[in-house]
Amino acid sequence: MNPQELVSYLEELIFSSTGKHIDSLQTAILKGVLNGQKYADISQEYNCSKGHAKDEAYKLWRLLSDTLGEDINKSNFRATVERMIAKNFRGIGNIGQVNKLNFCPNSANDLEDNDDIINDDKIIVEAIEKKMKRETIPRLVKLGLTSEQIAEVLDLSVQEINKIIVSQK
Repeated sequence: MNPQELVSYLEELIFSSTGKHIDSLQTAILKGVLNGQKYADISQEYNCSKGHAKDEAYKLWRLLSDTLGEDINKSNFRATVERMIAKNFRGIGNIGQVNKLNFCPNSANDLEDNDDIINDDKIIVEAIEKKMKRETIPRLVKLGLTSEQIAEVLDLSVQEINKIIVSQK
């Protein structure tokens, strides 16, 4: 997985966990750390002080620690994330090259294991998508959409939309 793919993956995890996106400096910090840069180099490229970059990095490491459930800092960031990705993709392909997965197992047992993992991933993705849809409802209401319009756009039932609207009040 290249640094950009890893950053995108982490951004999606953070957003699904918090409902908020990381900012451009935090993205630059992730990319910089993955490329072995020091905070001074990152701050120079981003046109901010080293202290500001360090402060934002501290916030980012706390956010990632909370999201991933492990203590993360600059020195253990890459190893921790790679280990977590390897754990999530256990038994599939070459973990060193996560972006080149082998979905052609050699035995029927391997196929069953991969089906379980793929089904688990589908359930996780569906749950994240549903959570994101639910979090979007109040913003769509503020834009003046009706429950029926929101239900059609988000592919949810009108009853579910109304239930969420009422619970937000």
